[in-house]
Amino acid sequence: MSATRTERSAPAPAGDQPPGGRWSRVTQLPGRWQDRVTRLRRRLPWLDHLARAGGRYQRTQGDLMAAGVTYFVFLGLVPVLLLVASVIGLVLAGNALLQQELSDTIRESFPGSTGAEITGELDRAVGSAGITGLIGLVGFLYAGLRAMDKLRLGMERIWKGRVDDPEFLRDNLQDLLALAAFGLAGLLSLGLTGGVTRATSWTLEALGLERAPGLFLLTAALGLGLALLTDVVVFLWLLRVVPSTSYPLRRLLPGALFGAVGFEVLKLVGSLYLSLISGSVTASAFGGAVGILIWINVVCRFAFFTAAWTATLPQVQGDVRVVAEGRRPVAPAAEGRGAPAPG
Repeated sequence: MSATRTERSAPAPAGDQPPGGRWSRVTQLPGRWQDRVTRLRRRLPWLDHLARAGGRYQRTQGDLMAAGVTYFVFLGLVPVLLLVASVIGLVLAGNALLQQELSDTIRESFPGSTGAEITGELDRAVGSAGITGLIGLVGFLYAGLRAMDKLRLGMERIWKGRVDDPEFLRDNLQDLLALAAFGLAGLLSLGLTGGVTRATSWTLEALGLERAPGLFLLTAALGLGLALLTDVVVFLWLLRVVPSTSYPLRRLLPGALFGAVGFEVLKLVGSLYLSLISGSVTASAFGGAVGILIWINVVCRFAFFTAAWTATLPQVQGDVRVVAEGRRPVAPAAEGRGAPAPG
């Protein structure tokens, strides 16, 4: 019996299977891939930078921070809709002729009891525009301040590895100013893009060149350029003002450009998604809300990843480590001298 057990437990000859057993090649795969990735990172600096940025993003819980911002941004969409409805109601209440024209159009488009019900809802909305606007404003301020708070905390964690000591009045005032600045930036972006597009179209019509070939591309390029410029300003604000850092703008500019280009790509993907689901009633009803939620989350994740990408730039990373230790950044004269530290 003991001899049989000894024969069964005896190791196989070296020529029958590789050292380490039958699964040695499978267990060695992670190490081999890690060695290949390490060699590839040494050969491609941009890939090494992306890897270090991804590591910083994960260690500072970027996904968790993005989820918090996404929740309050999505929650704030309902108060925004209430505010829009209130503004429309106030405009209609101050213009009886416009209100009558809208009611006549509804009755012509929806004859019978359906048109009468829609017209009645319109009259009630106009009458309660003030209350609706107040509820929308309170809800928007709550959701907006919470979203700005989560955004600030996430940026502080990525830049400093920790959050600053809380102070209720200072933090809420800072979040309120940030919310107002963000809203003004969005309105300015829409105004500049629309105004330049209209001005370009009007100038081409005045010169008789509205049908010239290639002018559509010129108008689209102007609109895209203005959108990128506005995005750069917004990302500079996100990278410097929101986390309360004091880095020179020239060091943060590459990160702002990276974020602006990525955000325009995300806008393009979102527009393509909406165009794909617009032909289906079911997809528009359910896929629209889900798509907006996913898009907001992706944008928030990308914003935090942009901060991590900027914080791991060679000319910035040394200063980020110094700030995390509570000391002052290095002098600008030492910019770019050190080798990038591992992320």
